[in-house]
Amino acid sequence: MRGAAASPALLALFALLTASGCAVVPSSVRPSDARSSAVPPIELAELHEPHPELELVSEPPVPSSRTHTVAPGETLYRIAVNHQLSVEQLATANGIKDPRTLSVGQELVIPGAARPIPVATESSPPPARPPSTSSPTASSRGPLVSSPSRRPAGRPLPQKPPKPVPETKGTLDWPLRGVLYARFGKKGREPHDGIDLAVPVGTPVKTAQEGEVLYAGEQRGYGLIIIIQHSARLITLYAHNRDLRVRTGQKVRRGQVLAMVGESGKTSGPQLHFEVRVDGKPVDPLDYLGALPSS
Repeated sequence: MRGAAASPALLALFALLTASGCAVVPSSVRPSDARSSAVPPIELAELHEPHPELELVSEPPVPSSRTHTVAPGETLYRIAVNHQLSVEQLATANGIKDPRTLSVGQELVIPGAARPIPVATESSPPPARPPSTSSPTASSRGPLVSSPSRRPAGRPLPQKPPKPVPETKGTLDWPLRGVLYARFGKKGREPHDGIDLAVPVGTPVKTAQEGEVLYAGEQRGYGLIIIIQHSARLITLYAHNRDLRVRTGQKVRRGQVLAMVGESGKTSGPQLHFEVRVDGKPVDPLDYLGALPSS
């Protein structure tokens, strides 16, 4: 792999790169306004409170049961409001530190329990009320909206299993911290063999793992690129650079600066196009990258 002569493997790789290329960045996407793009940066999902217009208060609370079984569509916030409690009171009484750990069928202790105030949920439309034979005063209170129906104890609703974490997760480091606005797969009708990270021009690009520079130069569509071989099967590619800081055949360490982000090649804005290939075939880099860098 050393020297100017191109190996058959490198020539085959260039053929694949020429066939696939890199999807063009929309002209409206720039690092300055990348946060408003269609695909947001990778962030922890935020907890959303229910819409206030879906809450219907009925009768004043009266003493009732001291447990509550979590039904589909319910959140800690909804349950707390339903029982006239604050989220902190309900979480403390049940030793809950993260509201996202709440699961369907879970039994919650309701401190100082009062009769629940029914709350409408988006997942369960209000059932029809049977004709009432009580006094006109009762009928003037308005319709009651119940919580979702519950299954008998011991028969929780089936839950969709979470997506398993690939064994390769964490094999590679992020080459930089930027706005992820183009993912692996397809971009429109064109294949997209990597991910695109929007960052300012001149941002340092670092190698995802130690290895050897298979190629450092210019490639049609990709602009100034660097290809690093980490093992007999695994390579990474860094494209659209402004300038290169390594040369073909050079050994590099993990986290070493390879280049500076630019706008070379087929792109309409400064970005890093990052690819991971196994046995010459592109794979989703997010299945290999570990935690985001702090800076």
